[in-house]
Amino acid sequence: MFLSSLSLLAAACLVRLCAAQASGWQEGQVNATMCYWQTPRAAVIRDTAYIDGGYLWWMPGLSDGIYGNVVSDGNPLGLVYLLNFSTPFKTSDNISSVLTTVSKASGSGNANNIGPNYVDGGMFANYYRWFTYGGLLALTDAFKAQDANQVAAYNAYPNELPGQQFAAGYDLEKLPDTVSRYISGGAAASAPSENLGFYFGGLRAPNFGPIFQFPGNATLNANVSSETLIQLNMTSEQQNTEVWSNTTLTIPGRASAEIVWVPVSDKGILVAIGGATYPYYASLSQKNNDSINILSNQQSVKFLSTVSVYDISANKWYEQATSDAPTSPLAQGCTVVASSADGLTHNIYWYGGFDGVHPTEDFSDDVWVLSIPSFTWVKVYSGKASHARAGHRCFQPYPDQMIVIGGYSALTGAVPECVEDGIIQIFNLSSATWIDHYNPNTWNNYSVPSAVYAAVGTSTSPAAGFVSGLSTVMGTKYDTTKVIKFYPYTISAVKNTTSSVLPSATVRPSSKTPSYLAPVLAVVLGLFVITLIILGVLLWRRRKYLQRVRNGTQSESGTADSRFWVGQWLRGTPNANDVKAPTVTTDQTEETYPSSPYDYEDRPKAQEFGDTQIHELMDTSIAQEMDSTGTGFVPLTPKPKRGPSTTSSVVSSNSSFHRPPISPIGRPGSPSLGADSNPRVTSGVSDISDTKRGHLRGISDTSISTQGGAGARSIVGGGNSAYATPTEKMQMRDPPAAAVSGSGSARPDVMRPMTPPDMSNTTGDYFGARSTGNPTPKRRSNFEERLDEDE
Repeated sequence: MFLSSLSLLAAACLVRLCAAQASGWQEGQVNATMCYWQTPRAAVIRDTAYIDGGYLWWMPGLSDGIYGNVVSDGNPLGLVYLLNFSTPFKTSDNISSVLTTVSKASGSGNANNIGPNYVDGGMFANYYRWFTYGGLLALTDAFKAQDANQVAAYNAYPNELPGQQFAAGYDLEKLPDTVSRYISGGAAASAPSENLGFYFGGLRAPNFGPIFQFPGNATLNANVSSETLIQLNMTSEQQNTEVWSNTTLTIPGRASAEIVWVPVSDKGILVAIGGATYPYYASLSQKNNDSINILSNQQSVKFLSTVSVYDISANKWYEQATSDAPTSPLAQGCTVVASSADGLTHNIYWYGGFDGVHPTEDFSDDVWVLSIPSFTWVKVYSGKASHARAGHRCFQPYPDQMIVIGGYSALTGAVPECVEDGIIQIFNLSSATWIDHYNPNTWNNYSVPSAVYAAVGTSTSPAAGFVSGLSTVMGTKYDTTKVIKFYPYTISAVKNTTSSVLPSATVRPSSKTPSYLAPVLAVVLGLFVITLIILGVLLWRRRKYLQRVRNGTQSESGTADSRFWVGQWLRGTPNANDVKAPTVTTDQTEETYPSSPYDYEDRPKAQEFGDTQIHELMDTSIAQEMDSTGTGFVPLTPKPKRGPSTTSSVVSSNSSFHRPPISPIGRPGSPSLGADSNPRVTSGVSDISDTKRGHLRGISDTSISTQGGAGARSIVGGGNSAYATPTEKMQMRDPPAAAVSGSGSARPDVMRPMTPPDMSNTTGDYFGARSTGNPTPKRRSNFEERLDEDE
């Protein structure tokens, strides 16, 4: 309530692993730490403390190792923070890693009117559910206010009564016409053993209407003392049928006081302590003039020298004088109650706060004890101003321990500095000392501190005596069997608690492992393992495939898959006697080649692409002597051409003529290389004559329709040009230095397999040799090799 309102930033789409800043993350931000938390509302159900609303500011941790400026996201998701008492932690831990959250928003969206973020107000709880009440709503379009008669409730456990209907989660409860929710700055207390909740005093608008945080309008500002005690009775046969009531105070009202329930009398008593009559935040300007501050302090200090006691069963207030009271007012502190083992003494601990009117002056870091029934004040701890805070909340997980959460420091700058030593603190009630860690397995029953015992001794009455009627109330013992104890707590696994000590916004933190590192590494390692598994499967399949290739018959396309048509055609061969001289691409027996790259009268050795061997193509051109050689070729009706394998040829589509067939007997137009320039080439498989071999070479040259283009090299010159496929080039030995061509020029070097052709004058790709010109139809063979002539 001390700053101008901030524009809410867009809600984060990613729910984070820890309870952290919901939105407004900065560039380079890697974590967020709670910096200060002004006046949230809180209560305890069994083993868990619930903290809702408040003015929460975050310290962003950046990737360069420094902290950015503090920010407030306005809690757009309506998060409620939970501290489970079975979770161990240290005060140096990042508390956002210790807390968990539940959202009041439907479907993890924005909170809307179910649970908009309220600053201040109260929370009531029994052993089964809690209710929120009062508080100031930010005047912004980000939240739609609840209806005037609505309050939010949370169902944690069924009440175990016959006929009850239970549904976990949030719902909206209706208030009666006699109770208004437009109140803030009051003191809230719960009595779970009595199923009762109370809201004492506070501030309201002059017209009893809606109130907002930083309203900018006097009619919407809470600046009038509320003289009421709101009571919620949560005892019912069924949940959702609780009873609200409103009674008028017979004692002075106030703001920012503390009220505690003490196990005395039939239903217990309420003790109201501290507060301020004219707090600075009741002014539209967030500042009082000096005369108002003086008047407020004169009246407010009396709330410590005289305390108000309310007997719940008799519905009656008492004003009891105290001794040794603090000389300065106290407001916006926190309280817990610790009772002696015999139940005769009850010590109310008050920590922190300030006078309520001077937010720029030093706050209190002291711990005071009001011991009753003697009603004596004792300071058990004197703190330092730099560690002081106000607007915080206190919880008592064990009889001897007090946990402090939240608060803000004095407003010495444009925004408060982060509270010193972290937003969570732990105080040992028995030894009256601060400790730096909480362990659910470490606790004791409460014992009265030595300072209190020295000041009070065995006194059971005030120094000035009881006010009329209060002696009877204080002498009536409470039935403590109605109080259910949920401790000791079973320790739970420690969460990721990145240490973060934040004395100021400019301090560089010590080097710590970022909290996001573990999940990121888990994802990366998971992806790495999955990749290894996939790679292993692919390698295994490749190995099995290669084994089939070595053990089977390779197809024309370089595969060993029997499902291809070539393999099916080859397996249709009737017997070996009807098959022509073997010029097939593979042999079932493994050949042993000499160490030289050329053998069998300089025939090039079959080269390998990976594990696939390249051999001569089978001859498929027309044979004039087919009847005499028994090659098994017969003329066929032309069929649609099956395209050549990309491992056998390079097809060019930008030539304007077809490649002519090469004659085996030197017919006109055929290449002539001379006797010395073209030595005899022997297949190494068949002993057929040179004439037949030349004939078969012609057949092989015409069996694959290849068109000329910029991507292929000319073999010979003359009137026509012939082009060799990559496979054909591999089957030739290296040419002489000056081969004869039709034009008399030297023959180009033979291109080796997989050597990219010269593509400088074409826009096509290498393997397809495509271009942007008009394609010329490919020539297909008019013959087909058949191995089953009997058919």
